[in-house]
Amino acid sequence: MTKRALLSVAIMMSAAAALAEGDVRKEKFEPFYTKEVAPHLENVLPAPPTLTDPLFHYDWTQYQWGRSIQDSERGQLAVADANINAAYFMNRFSPELDVELTPETHPELFRLFSRLHLTEQQAGASAKAYFQRVRPYQQFKEPSGVPRHENPTDFTSYPSGHTHASWLVGLTLASIDPAHTEGIMKVAYELGQSRVIVGFHYQSDVNAGRVAASITFARVMSEPEFQKLYEKAKKEYEKAKKKARK
Repeated sequence: MTKRALLSVAIMMSAAAALAEGDVRKEKFEPFYTKEVAPHLENVLPAPPTLTDPLFHYDWTQYQWGRSIQDSERGQLAVADANINAAYFMNRFSPELDVELTPETHPELFRLFSRLHLTEQQAGASAKAYFQRVRPYQQFKEPSGVPRHENPTDFTSYPSGHTHASWLVGLTLASIDPAHTEGIMKVAYELGQSRVIVGFHYQSDVNAGRVAASITFARVMSEPEFQKLYEKAKKEYEKAKKKARK
């Protein structure tokens, strides 16, 4: 390889490294706490309704409602809502705010949402393993709205992890911007209902996910790392709002 070619390769590698270094999406994140120290939500949540429980009738009717609108515009939104991550949360909540959230404009908030999502996975793990509830599409042997996510042996329907994460992020964002609490929590609610629409969770799974998120929010607030990142994200957000008003 010639010196010129070597120099070109070195320049490209340097540019790529600089780009990666400044891209918050490429950072590696950890939860604020692990499942070993997380509250055991199975000791708080009631057991999900069995097939003979009168409460299961509501789960069934909600499942039917979800299937009835899967081909609608709301159904398509539910499919998109299945792919949650920090960037998607920012995009989904932005229309309810005075500022547009992106990983580039709000890197601290992106870090906060990313770590909250990972924390939810730790926080809900013991309850999912304890209850081992089958998912609606498994129970009724009908395709879900997101077939690529289906797994015949994934019995982790209760509580809903997507709802847990969405409600947790919603609570956090609402505490940062209390003036927009109604719009924020409306989106958080919709994200949970999307899981019913695609047939991946029963309504009782989603309801339990919201309770789980409230517990996780209360628990994570005591973590020094959360407090530190939360304050950074809040200052970043307030600065962006002030700039947007000018």
